[in-house]
This record gives sequence, structure tokens and C-alpha cells, in this order.
Amino acid sequence: MRIPELRWMLAVLIAAATLAAPARAEETVQRWLDRMSRAVETLDYRGTLVNVRNGEVDTLRIIHRADEDGVRERIYSVDGVPREVLREGDSVRCVLPGDEPMMLESQLAGRLLPSLPVNRLLGPESGYRMTMGGRERVAGMMARIIHIQPRDAYRYGSRLWLEERTGMLLRYALIDHDGRQLQQLSFTSLELGANISDAELEPELVGQQFTTESIDESIHSAGSSVGPVPVSPRVPRGFRLVNAGQGRGAGGAEFDHLLYSDGLSSFSIYIERAGEETMAGRVETMGPVHVYTTQSGGRLFTVVGEVPAATVEFVGRQLRRTSRLPSRR
Repeated sequence: MRIPELRWMLAVLIAAATLAAPARAEETVQRWLDRMSRAVETLDYRGTLVNVRNGEVDTLRIIHRADEDGVRERIYSVDGVPREVLREGDSVRCVLPGDEPMMLESQLAGRLLPSLPVNRLLGPESGYRMTMGGRERVAGMMARIIHIQPRDAYRYGSRLWLEERTGMLLRYALIDHDGRQLQQLSFTSLELGANISDAELEPELVGQQFTTESIDESIHSAGSSVGPVPVSPRVPRGFRLVNAGQGRGAGGAEFDHLLYSDGLSSFSIYIERAGEETMAGRVETMGPVHVYTTQSGGRLFTVVGEVPAATVEFVGRQLRRTSRLPSRR
């Protein structure tokens, strides 16, 4: 389908003052993240973004409106192959022209700008350490920086630039453990409080005959109520199963799909029936995305996500181990 221990010694006489500092810092980060989550969904805005990834630059326009009828959003490419993403609430349509024009439809929420679950990211089980940084100018506006550092090798870090007045996300960077920037999404221009007309939210790619395909028909999601799953591998701390479903591939082969997330990073497990032969695990790299594939116990396992190679390898090895255990049936 075109289709990531802070230690310190405390003297008794200054313990109270020292212990108060981390709490205030966390409250500040939480306040800014709360503001960001509200801003990216509830503000009306139009702007131009530049997405830099794998050495390639992609320029996008985003138009976003929130009113009594809900959220409507249109994202379209400025350069390269024309393509559009239209969101209305949780309904998403992706328009992909070309030799075989296609429109993908789904009820799975799709967002270009992240809306983060603050309680999970700042809770005791969080895999991240968050700190406030300094101030920088982005797209002509002053922004506060939040540094998000992973506590282990199983997730990437990131950096957020939030507009001082509203908390709107102006720039997002994905950072690896060596401090290298893997991806950056940044506004070059942004009009907050814009008056968005209905016409601006309509697609330009009209007048063509599109093949329509529903993503929801390919993966039948179990939603937030996860029922029985085919495997329950050990996963890195902080990740939990958030979705499980079944589907069919392009050739009609059935597969199981499991989605794990820590609130910021996520990876998927795909399980298909296969022969009894065993295939050693291998890792493929596509920029910040890693894929681990292995075959064992009559099943083909694929682990994929925008996570470090260590994450997909860890999960893939657990899947190999559990697939070799005798069945309890």
C-alpha cells in the first residue's frame, strides 16, 4: 500500500529546598505540554512546514479549523508529487494521484502535529526525562524549548519548540542517542487565529477517477479494549499494548497486528502463518525506522517502528523464544 538515574547527594540542611526544584520543573513541563496539546487541536491556523528526513526535504501546507462542528484539517504537498490528507474529526482521507489514483479512507485518527498524553509521559513509568530549555525564534515567533531525553536505549529523544503566547508547536526534532537529528518538522510561516473558509478545506485533486480503499477493512481494530492476542512478548519497560486487530495483505494472506506505545514512541508487530523452517532474525534500517523480521514455530514475525534498532531486536528475539515454547492448548 502507498502507504525512544539521575543521582544526587543531598545535605540534610538543604534537603527540602533541593527536593522542591524537580517538582516545580515537572509542573512547568506539564503546563507547557498541556498547552501544546490544546493548541494544536483547538486553534485555527494555516502555515507552511518543512519536513527534513533521510536527507530529503518535503514542503507541506497545513490548514486547520476547530469549531462547534469539530476539527477539520487539510494537509497538502507544495513540491514533489501532489498528495493531500483531509481530516474531519477521526475520519481521514488520503488522496494519492498518479498512474493509479487512489483515495485511502480510515476512521483511525491521523495527525501531523503530535498531541501527547501528558500523564503517561510524566508519570513514574515514563521512559523519558523532560526538562525546560531556553528560548529561540521560529517562524518569526519566540518559542520555549522542551528537551525530551530517553531513560534507556529503546526509544529516541526529541525536542519541542512551543510558541510562548499559545503553546503552539512550531518545531519538532527527533534525536538519537548520539545527539544526531534524525528528523525535523518545522513551520517556516504560521498564521495563528486565521479565518479559515470551507473552500480552503476542500481538496484540489478533484475531477479524477480514484480507486477507494478503506484502511479499516484491512485492519479490523479492537480499539482501546484489547481482547485475546496471539502472542504476549516481553517488551521494553514503559511500552504497553494499545491496539490489536486482524487483517489481510495484498495477496489475501491473513495477519495479526499488535500496536505497542509508550505515549510518544510506538512499534507494531505483524504475525503471519508460514512454513516450519526457521529464519534467523535480521534488521533493516530506513532512516529512523527499523524493521526486524524472523520466522519460527510456523509463523513469520515482523516488528516495525520509528524506534532504535535495539527495540525491534529485543522484541523480535522475545517472539522467537516464545514461538519455540510448547503450546499450552
